[in-house]
Order: sequence, then structure tokens, then C-alpha cells
Amino acid sequence: MKSSNRQAAGPLVAALLLAFASACWGGNITLGRAIATEIPPVGLSFWRWLLAFCVLLPFVYVRLRADWPAVRRHWRFLALLAFFGMAAFHTALYLSVNFTTATNAALLVAICPVLVPVLSWAIYREAVTLRLVVATVVSLLGVVVVVTRGDVERVLAISFNTGDLTMLIAVFTWSVYTVLVKRRPPELHPQVLLAVTMLFAIAMLFPVYLWETATLRAMPVSTASAVTLAYVVVFASLLAFLAFNRGIEVLGPNIGGLFMHLVPVFGAVFAFTFLGERLQAFHAVGIAAIVAGIVMASWRRRAQAPSPSAGA
Repeated sequence: MKSSNRQAAGPLVAALLLAFASACWGGNITLGRAIATEIPPVGLSFWRWLLAFCVLLPFVYVRLRADWPAVRRHWRFLALLAFFGMAAFHTALYLSVNFTTATNAALLVAICPVLVPVLSWAIYREAVTLRLVVATVVSLLGVVVVVTRGDVERVLAISFNTGDLTMLIAVFTWSVYTVLVKRRPPELHPQVLLAVTMLFAIAMLFPVYLWETATLRAMPVSTASAVTLAYVVVFASLLAFLAFNRGIEVLGPNIGGLFMHLVPVFGAVFAFTFLGERLQAFHAVGIAAIVAGIVMASWRRRAQAPSPSAGA
């Protein structure tokens, strides 16, 4: 009986972890938009991963030494994870919010759960069920309602610019990461996986960071930059990635990717909590549709016991 309860709790815990990660990234996008004119995108991405690695290293050093042979065997795969999920995605995200609106950014992020099943099929030939398609559409409509405030005229009035193209690049790279991370080497501890991918991302970003500092603008030393880095290091980097990777491992990329639709929901909640904005009827309708889509996609999976690899 106890074993059955643990098995039933696995997908539920994974769902809560994915929701938590979406909350962290909802704050990350909001914060990135707020400080876009003050902090350069590559500088923010570079210092984010460097500081996060320094915080994580003391806790993971012993495991890292033990897992180092596995790291050497799988370094190419780990470098791909670092490029798509850290170096390319977050740099493109921070760059895009310099030029696009919060509404456009939220709508484009919502493409991730649509793109992930396509990439899952293309890379691993994972089947896409009718239930998942319907659930994704329902959830996506909820996102549209939230970010457009339930106003059809806002949908028709949306225009796109070069920042949106950059955001599309970010969306693509994150979708690739979501698909790939499901197949992480099982012998690697999750914290080792995170530390090594951070290290690769730092190495990839370093020459671009030097170029940005020399030719465009340097990372400022200010209260705003310190607060921003503190948030993105602890919440958007360390905690969110550990939670997201574990959630995808249990639920899979197709279902787990749907939780990205919660990002604009948490954005609305943060605006209500910290900026004094009012929650209105369209928020309730949109959130209900998003949650309905996620439940619809994951219900059958939650009824099944997780596979042996999910507990690794």
C-alpha cells in the first residue's frame, strides 16, 4: 500500500515541480523586461550561470568527482543541453525583451508546448496522441485569453518586430532542450548534470560576453543588477532547472512542456501581488482553460505507475 502511494505521488510531485519552475520563469521574464534597458543580455546570462555554478559547486563537488568518468563519456550531449537550454535560450530571451512587448513574449513562449511534441516525434519518434493535441489547443487558448485580457481586438492588433524573431529563436532552443533533457544519462546525478551544463554554458558565453563588454555596454554594478542576479541565480537558475529537469524526467517532454503555459499565469499573479494590478474575469477563464488542458494531457499518465527509470 505504501509503495502504491509513492507511485501515485510521483506524477503529482512532478507536476508541482514543473508548476514551481514556471513560476520562477514567469518572474524571470517579468524581471528581464523591467531591467532590459539597464542590464545587457549576454552579461546577465553570463553572470547568471557563473554565480549559479559557484553557489552549486560546494554542494556537488564530491558527486562531480565520482561522476566525472560519465561526464567525459557524455560531454557532447551535455554540451548540447548547455547550448540549447542555457547559453542560447536565455541570451535570446533577454535580448528579445529589449525590443518586444510582454504580451508578445508571453504568446511566443506559449508556442513551446506546441513545438515540443513535433520535435519529440522528429528526434525520438514519440507518438503524438489526439488527447495531447486537444489538451494543447485548450491550454493555448487559455494563454491567449490571459495575455490579451480576453479582448478579441487585442489579438487582431498584435504586431511583430525583430525582437519577436529573437524570441522565436529562444522558443525553439528551449523546446529542443525540453525534448533532450528527458534522455539525460541515468548515471549522472541531477545536480551534476546541472553543474556541468552550467560550466559548458559559461565557456560558450564568455567570448560573447567579452565582445559585448568591449563594443556595446558593460554589466553595471548597481542595486538593480544585484537584485536581478540574486533572483535569477537562486530561483530562475538553480531551483527552477532542478525542478524542471525532474518533472520532465517523470512526465515526459510532451506533457511536461505544457506547463510552460503557466508562465503568463504566474506573470499575472505577480502583477497582482507586487504591482497592484487587479485580477479580472478573463484571468479566471484563461487560467481554467490552461489548467484543464494540463489535466487533460496528464490524466491518463497519472493513472499509470511511473516507469522504473522515472525513479532514478
